[in-house]
Amino acid sequence: MTEIINTGERILLEKETPLMIARHFCAYKFAKAFVLGKDVLDIGCGEGYGSDFLASYAKDALGIDYDKDVINYAKDKYNKKNLQFFVLDTKDISSLQKKFDVICSFQNIEHIRDTGKLLGDISSLLNNEGVFICSTCNMKDASPGRSTPFNRFHVKEYLVDEFRNLLKTHFKKVEVAGLNRGLALRACRRLKKIGLFNFLPEKIDPVKGFFAKAECSYFFWTKKGMDSCLDFIAVCKK
Repeated sequence: MTEIINTGERILLEKETPLMIARHFCAYKFAKAFVLGKDVLDIGCGEGYGSDFLASYAKDALGIDYDKDVINYAKDKYNKKNLQFFVLDTKDISSLQKKFDVICSFQNIEHIRDTGKLLGDISSLLNNEGVFICSTCNMKDASPGRSTPFNRFHVKEYLVDEFRNLLKTHFKKVEVAGLNRGLALRACRRLKKIGLFNFLPEKIDPVKGFFAKAECSYFFWTKKGMDSCLDFIAVCKK
């Protein structure tokens, strides 16, 4: 299988913490209800774990990424009959010769310089009743106190109103929700910070055990307190 270098640009399941994987997977689980029996495009699919998940429920799923190595890795790792992976840069997606019922772009738009072109192309690739689902990090969480992104791969990070207004330039209906930490996760983060169980061996440390088994249920989507959320997700319609 092709080996992928961990540059920090994308999530790699074998090289990331369970908590970070769970956080990123939340967007794909959110999209599950929208993709049932649909033709789906996953933009910026990375190593393919999300596209593979969507293909379990979609009619057909296509994952695209500009990086040839990650696409080759995805092709080797995920082999559903209704799942394909192509090497394709976001600036060239208008070259796709079909329309889609659902287009997903998760934690990708903050990497894009020409968002106007991307969103215009996405709108053109959607069927009339199609849905565009887009997620991104909250600038206040990703780069607190900064005017430029902390992550060197991010071109532009967004506040919630900036994100919503950007999408409204190309879509008539835009609904935004935010990802927040659940009560158990918030409590364990406090316990980890104060080091209450640091004297225990790792195998019986309840805090370390909690983080080692992280899953999407540690987080929840909300439309309240959006400024303090970790990520935003938007459901857009033409």
